[in-house]
Amino acid sequence: MDLWRDIFDSLTDAIIVISDKMEPIAMNQAAGTMLSVSHATTSIVANLIRQNDWLALMVQTCLETGQDVGDPETTLAIGPRETQVSAEVCPLMDGSAHPTGAILVFHDLLHQKSATDAAADGDLNLRLSPAGLAHEVKNPLTGIKGAAELMAGMFPADPRAQQYCGVILDGVNRIASLVEQVMAVSTPQRLVNEPVNIHMVLHQALRAAGLYPTPPAGVTVTQDFDPSLPDVMGDATALERVFVNLIKNAAEAIGHAGKIRLHTRMETEFRMAAQGQRRQFMRVEISDSGPGLTDDQMGQLFTPFFTTKPLGTGLGLVLSQRIVALHGGRLWAKAGGVGVPSSTGSPPPGMTFKLTLPVIQPKATQ
Repeated sequence: MDLWRDIFDSLTDAIIVISDKMEPIAMNQAAGTMLSVSHATTSIVANLIRQNDWLALMVQTCLETGQDVGDPETTLAIGPRETQVSAEVCPLMDGSAHPTGAILVFHDLLHQKSATDAAADGDLNLRLSPAGLAHEVKNPLTGIKGAAELMAGMFPADPRAQQYCGVILDGVNRIASLVEQVMAVSTPQRLVNEPVNIHMVLHQALRAAGLYPTPPAGVTVTQDFDPSLPDVMGDATALERVFVNLIKNAAEAIGHAGKIRLHTRMETEFRMAAQGQRRQFMRVEISDSGPGLTDDQMGQLFTPFFTTKPLGTGLGLVLSQRIVALHGGRLWAKAGGVGVPSSTGSPPPGMTFKLTLPVIQPKATQ
């Protein structure tokens, strides 16, 4: 049985075995990497099938007919991201040759295409796609994590063993988180497009950052909002992620004492044209009273993997900038935060992140 499990986990194609009631039976390591989970659950399988109508139809056809069903190239939606795969659904037969479930097999085409294109161009250094890189990195991480957890269980009374296993697990989790952020930055995102009240999103972000409704002692949060702002068209969850990142950056900059200011207003400095029509934008500013950054650090602020934090990945601002751009807006940073300018006229200490988002245009009256 261990041999079959080893073979199962050694396959590079993602394989998920489900029952005829859509309950997970087994999943190999490649599938865990693809789904970014350590084990399959009923809700994970249900979400995967719900997001992909074509997959639901293939599974249904396979269970009803007992025949293999395949698609040589399709788009598989996995939460907020997508990847190109070839897919096959095969029946899981019992002793009477009756289908009792289905075997879902996904082959990563992005990885394959990048290798094929590189070879066709004469490039011997084959370029991994983000999905291929995630597969190559996260597969061994699963084994390392399992071994560390097993060792910790073997020596529960040994503090040094527990300490070393903890270091291993922290490192594995950090690498896995980094891979997830790289995937989020590098792969297409599926954004909802609906009216969003920006102030509700900001309140949710403040709550997620632990600053609302009551911030910690020593921290002052000022909400300078224009209540007359119209809604923006976009994805509230994605925008909340942007604001959580910016607010947490501000909170880390001020430490245990300082000021954070959130300011919203209509953008009056410029309008941008879209499809021949001029659109109006709102502006959101998040300022802090922290020490600020040097000119050199400011120049690298939105560079992937650049960070001033000991445990930072340098991808939070890159992802935030991308999400704002997908909404038709812009995100940038400026030296100077909350406080009074010095007598020399230089800006007050701290940082201010500014972003613009297009607002919903009022309907023209007849």
